[in-house]
Amino acid sequence: MITVSDRLDGSIGILNICGKLSGGENYSVLSNKIVELLSKGYILFVLNLSEVNSADSTGIGELIVCLKRVKEKGGEIKIAAPSQKIDNLLHITNLEKIFEIHPSERSALRSFGH
Repeated sequence: MITVSDRLDGSIGILNICGKLSGGENYSVLSNKIVELLSKGYILFVLNLSEVNSADSTGIGELIVCLKRVKEKGGEIKIAAPSQKIDNLLHITNLEKIFEIHPSERSALRSFGH
């Protein structure tokens, strides 16, 4: 099960993701939230993964779908505070080459100039 809460910091949407990033009944909760914020004009996002305890290939696929949607609008997604397990998974899957990964939410926000 995954939950996604959002808050705004100026022009940046910050999404706090909790639980297991995977397929199943909650698949697309994250991408639906991204689409909702894109429709409101937000194109810069920080995904705080500090409370994501695991992910499967479907969950990784959802991250990529989100990135594609944001890039289509000229935006960017940065990943913040992944747990060691999720950080390892992002590196094993080479996603660190397409996502900018930061050790903290503050660091991710600063990289946008905040």
